[in-house]
Amino acid sequence: MALARLLFPGFRAVRSRLIHPVARTLYNLYADHLDMAALEDIKDEPIEALLVVDTRSRARIKEFLQLVSLLPPTIDVWDHHPDDSSDIPGAILHELPVGANTTLLGLEAMKRGLRLSVPDATIALAGIYADTGNFTHENTCSADFQVAGWLLEQGASLTLTRSFLQTLKDESQITLFHEILNRLVYQTIHGHLILTVYVEMERQAGGLAAVVEKVFDVEQPDAMFAVFAFTHENSTLIVARSQNRSIDVAALCRAFGGGGHAQASSALCKGATGRATYHALQATLKAGLGDAASAASLMAREVVSIQDGWSLQDAALFLEKSDRSGVPVTDLSGRMCGYLTLRDIMKARKADQMSAPVRSHMRQKVVTGTPTTSLREIESLFSSHTIFDLPILEDGRIVGTVTRDAYLKARVGK
Repeated sequence: MALARLLFPGFRAVRSRLIHPVARTLYNLYADHLDMAALEDIKDEPIEALLVVDTRSRARIKEFLQLVSLLPPTIDVWDHHPDDSSDIPGAILHELPVGANTTLLGLEAMKRGLRLSVPDATIALAGIYADTGNFTHENTCSADFQVAGWLLEQGASLTLTRSFLQTLKDESQITLFHEILNRLVYQTIHGHLILTVYVEMERQAGGLAAVVEKVFDVEQPDAMFAVFAFTHENSTLIVARSQNRSIDVAALCRAFGGGGHAQASSALCKGATGRATYHALQATLKAGLGDAASAASLMAREVVSIQDGWSLQDAALFLEKSDRSGVPVTDLSGRMCGYLTLRDIMKARKADQMSAPVRSHMRQKVVTGTPTTSLREIESLFSSHTIFDLPILEDGRIVGTVTRDAYLKARVGK
């Protein structure tokens, strides 16, 4: 909105009643600078044109539309949520696949050669950091970095931006944070680590999404779903977060009338009891989640190994010829019994034992997996052990190998 009012000077920015707690601190500090009108200021006022930013859904601007007796002939929407309902009548949509909606407007400002004040540049930079999850959300793109760099050139303050992004400031948020941690339910659904939590409150409070995000950052599951039941309002809120490209929480929340990003979404269910919504969510997760990536889908099925009776000299020649730094070792029955690396061979060469059998210098304690070992488990094995590859065993026999390169490609979704 800070950029929109500069790009379209004939418009007046209108403040929502629903300001996210993280944004509220920023708004309070810059209220005079932003000069936003209150909803009451536009009641029954004739409106010549309407500009909507960061949403294309009529339901998201309901509080404004209730005060407008007649929609204006010109409505422009600047939004980056392709999966949301585009149901604002007569709206002209301006969109790009960017991580932050601020980026969309920032690119337009750069195109027009606008110069920003330090407050506007700082506000916009905070918006990009918040919307991209500090440039870590999957939909973050080069344009987000480009606009962020431009805002820094305009004088944006990283110090203030960092302070604006502190999510848990109220004592009530910190209390809720610990309450959620104590109530978390850990589930493995189709190979994904999913966290769910159910919390009852009398009324909706600000900053619930910020608390969920902090728990999500601490626990690092594949996805998290928090269900808040507001007993005095007869409504239920679902807040969802994901860090797994194969888990689109926006698609899952659409079953409850919600929307958002693939990695960050929410749904407000009015007239729905909390427990019923929570159970319905569980059913949706079991039916809607696909199978997690596993070793079976990542492994190379061409098995390369040597036998424990080979001489170390023969093993060294084999590794050199195949350009490998290590290789699994099998016994005469074909079962894996160890692993030999170039380092093991170097020790044998220094001891003048190259004619000795492989079994005398191989490593007998080997880190292995099975075809059902999940991507998360594979990540843990590669992180915890210095291994070149992960042999995959079935009944003691090697059926494939997951390399570090295969793991990294799977982690980034390639």
